[in-house]
Order: sequence, then structure tokens, then C-alpha cells
Amino acid sequence: MPMTEKCSLDRPSGRAFWWTPTLWAASGSLPVRPVPVSDFPELDEDCWFSGRAPSVREVAEHARRIERADLAHPVILSAAGELMDGGHRLAKAWLLGLKHVDAVRFAVDPEPDWVES
Repeated sequence: MPMTEKCSLDRPSGRAFWWTPTLWAASGSLPVRPVPVSDFPELDEDCWFSGRAPSVREVAEHARRIERADLAHPVILSAAGELMDGGHRLAKAWLLGLKHVDAVRFAVDPEPDWVES
């Protein structure tokens, strides 16, 4: 399984956060479907650096994580289709020139582990 991290999405109540094991457990029985890599707007968004210029070390660390990403695990999408987990797997699929990546999508998002307003 991929490494434990937190992921977050903006919600009306604030920024919702999930630990990745929460998402893996909640998504374990969802059907896996191929999704075109080109359908992910996150490929052209700043998902990792919060709008600031990253250091070379930070870019290199993400490169290492992309290289180690295991495409055997699907990316996880929110009910609205937002990427919740799997950015490094998505980046790896794009780098490899894959047209699709396996994904699961919630019908209803699980309750976040915490919310920051």
C-alpha cells in the first residue's frame, strides 16, 4: 500500500482532511475503473507546494515518490471527482505515457478525520 499521508479538499465548512488509511479503508470495496489521465485537472494544479516556489530538494523528494509509486493501487476520487489520493501515481502514469489510470470514486465522501476552518 502507498505511504501514509494526509490529503485535503476545500469544503463549505473549511478544509477537510483525511489520513490516507481512512481513505483506503473506506474505498476498499469500490469498483475500480480506468479513467483517462487527461481528465485530471490536478495535472495542471499546485497540489503539493501551497502556491510557493519549492526547493530543488522538495522537487527531488517528489520525484523519488513518483518513481516509487505503485500503479497497482488505484487513485481515489471524491464524489465530485476530485483527486483525494494518488497524485504521485497519477504523475507516474503521465510520465510513462499511459492513457488511463485505475481509479475508485466515492458515491458519498467519507467523513473527514478533521476540518480546519
